[in-house]
Amino acid sequence: MLEAVDHIDLKVPDLEQAVAWFAGLGLVERRRLPERKSVELALPGEGQVVFELREDATLEAFVIDHVAFRSRSQATDAAAISEATGATFSRTDTFIPVTGKTISDFTDPYGMRWQLSD
Repeated sequence: MLEAVDHIDLKVPDLEQAVAWFAGLGLVERRRLPERKSVELALPGEGQVVFELREDATLEAFVIDHVAFRSRSQATDAAAISEATGATFSRTDTFIPVTGKTISDFTDPYGMRWQLSD
């Protein structure tokens, strides 16, 4: 069963400008991943949704890349989501070394990418 929104991944044209903008909203930097050109920010306190900002200089505006839900059993949740919505997963239980997370990716009928994350 999905537990919460884990993170929202945004592609941004200028990483430092985007970090400053989110800091102005009160979000604080949690982790910086230079190899991904990304920064993770969240509101202060435990259990907050993380915004991962990833730089893409070809863009002119912030773009949502994906929304990730926290899942303790991705295989079970992926099967339930597929059955309920017809979604097809492009990868399931895939470990991403640079982030240290295991993820599963799927898209909605309009092509938006969604994710399960541990």
